Amino acid sequence: MILARTLILGFPLLIAALAWWSAETSRHSHVQGKDGIVVMLPQNVPALNPFLPETEVERQISDLVHEPLLRIGAEGALQPALADSWRWSQDVTCWFTDEATAKRALVRLQAQGRPATAHVKGNALLLSFSETAITGVQQALEVIADLQPQPAAFWRIERQTPLREDWDRFTAASTLVGQIQRVWFDGPNACEFVVSGPAQRLLDELRVTLDSGPQQPCTLTLLGEVGALVEPVLDLDIRPGRFWHDGKLVTAEDARATLEFLRTSDWPLPNRDALRHIQSMQVQNDGSRLHVTFRKRYGPALAAFADLPMLPAAWWHHHPAATKADFSRDSPPGAGNHRIATRNARSLILTPASHDLEAPRFLFNFSVSPLMTQIGMRTHTVDLVWPATAADRAHFTQMRFTPPRQRLVVLWNTRHEILQNTRFREALGLAVDTSALIRALPGRLGHADASLFAPGLWFSTRAQQMPFDLEKARTILADEGWPRDVEGLARRADRSFRFTLLTPAGDTLHRRAAELLVEQWRKLGAQVTLEPISEEQTLAQRLREHRFDAVLVDQRFEVSWDQLPWWHSSQASPGGTNFCGIADPQIDLQLEALAGEFDPVHVPARVRELEAKLLPLHPLLTLFTTHDEAAAVPGLPGSANAGAPVPDWTLRTLAAPLPVLQLKPRTDK
Repeated sequence: MILARTLILGFPLLIAALAWWSAETSRHSHVQGKDGIVVMLPQNVPALNPFLPETEVERQISDLVHEPLLRIGAEGALQPALADSWRWSQDVTCWFTDEATAKRALVRLQAQGRPATAHVKGNALLLSFSETAITGVQQALEVIADLQPQPAAFWRIERQTPLREDWDRFTAASTLVGQIQRVWFDGPNACEFVVSGPAQRLLDELRVTLDSGPQQPCTLTLLGEVGALVEPVLDLDIRPGRFWHDGKLVTAEDARATLEFLRTSDWPLPNRDALRHIQSMQVQNDGSRLHVTFRKRYGPALAAFADLPMLPAAWWHHHPAATKADFSRDSPPGAGNHRIATRNARSLILTPASHDLEAPRFLFNFSVSPLMTQIGMRTHTVDLVWPATAADRAHFTQMRFTPPRQRLVVLWNTRHEILQNTRFREALGLAVDTSALIRALPGRLGHADASLFAPGLWFSTRAQQMPFDLEKARTILADEGWPRDVEGLARRADRSFRFTLLTPAGDTLHRRAAELLVEQWRKLGAQVTLEPISEEQTLAQRLREHRFDAVLVDQRFEVSWDQLPWWHSSQASPGGTNFCGIADPQIDLQLEALAGEFDPVHVPARVRELEAKLLPLHPLLTLFTTHDEAAAVPGLPGSANAGAPVPDWTLRTLAAPLPVLQLKPRTDK
């Protein structure tokens, strides 16, 4: 009786609640007008940390609100954003025994008309070259070589305990501190510095200071010695007339404050290594230019500024140790095409940042239940459901797939007793039917190419995967002396064809993909044992120590053309990041040339040369990319033909197209 009474009273309340929700959504939609797009999401309201988005939708919302210095456009090329131009140059510093010798060197170089900019500061000769080629630097140094510039040495200090306080104490007290020309802290327990001239006395004093007291003894390592310090410089000019959403002008100081926080934080950012190479940053030209000096020649550093959001310096000032909670409590003003108009526990409204901007407004409803979604679809008050369920697909005629952010790959340990054979790695690749994997696995998956680089970039080669050919794969094993026995296992007289595949535990996609791979390789004749690893740190340690046969991992795509950490022989020893153990002198040279390329125009040719040499070694097996899937109403902006999927869309594609300016390097100083 009580239950019946509850149902009788509760059902009208439920209907009333649903009616209220529908009316509220409709009201928001009408507030938006015909130019509004209503999006329904089951997830909670995101923090909207533009640097650490937890989901793809959070990343795309932040992309509407915040703007980077440079952007990767729809065609995959660099385009202007907050910065409208960029220019590489390089500074060279030589130290002499005294100021008089430095001035003699200056006079000699000026007599030959190079470089364009040079001056003396104390016993240092400072040169500036407008090009990044090292040839001009070498020619200039040959002119003054007989004046015997003092060598500059690179040193690294490491200690198990923090050393910043002791370092500051030493530099405040030492009379030799003038020899220290550059300092760079690599975390709290490590430091690198450049010292000019004879440095033994300085090093002895430094060691005494750092080793005094209860601290652990420090380790002092010489990294290298050069005749002159060469530092690449990147100038980024802020586009005039750009404003934050609070009405304040965007300046280079905002970019400097953002990059200063990010490079000293421990956040897992894309292209983080490039940010770590920053030596110093200066604001020039009355706040319109960011002058960034790097510690070494590293052309791909430019990619670190692409799609990296900038925030106002004033916001960083009030949040010097920003956390996820800070972004939730106090959303920073952006400089993107959309601004946050309303934000509460269940919804978010974005409106165009300018009245002159022809773009739709967005209403995001969060924590939406499947029932609410169905009501929204039936009342025609929703345009997009993300992610899409089977029920959503039945009511919407268009499916939209986000661009891939990562792909699943298998890395081979090329020092394994069996997998060291290149032909065996090729055979294992031929035996994998990726189309069958995609059909059998949950989620929206896409075919991946075999290129080392992210798809869609201007230098990506779209190298083709090996086609599925089980018979050819079996023939390779037989030709190499590993025929299959009566049980179908490939073996030699002394052992069978077997290895272990490490897999991240706890993820359904990884687990099922690994199981299907084992089944496909079993048909080849390979006996593969799965070893799930539950802790990310444990898996990372196994990779660093090269204690694996093969490993299934997610490869996150980055906007960079540097592959040196992953394939250079200097990183092939335990502790390095060349987990596969590839060691080839010619590949090393190609990797070094690519990492030293500053001109994006020349990157594609170097990439093709590298992949032509590296990919035939089959160091990895690419499987598939992963995508988000959303259900959309017909006629939503950015649509293709009605009923047809629209691949690689983003929320930016739903907005009215804006004119795009091509970013070109400046030729002036």
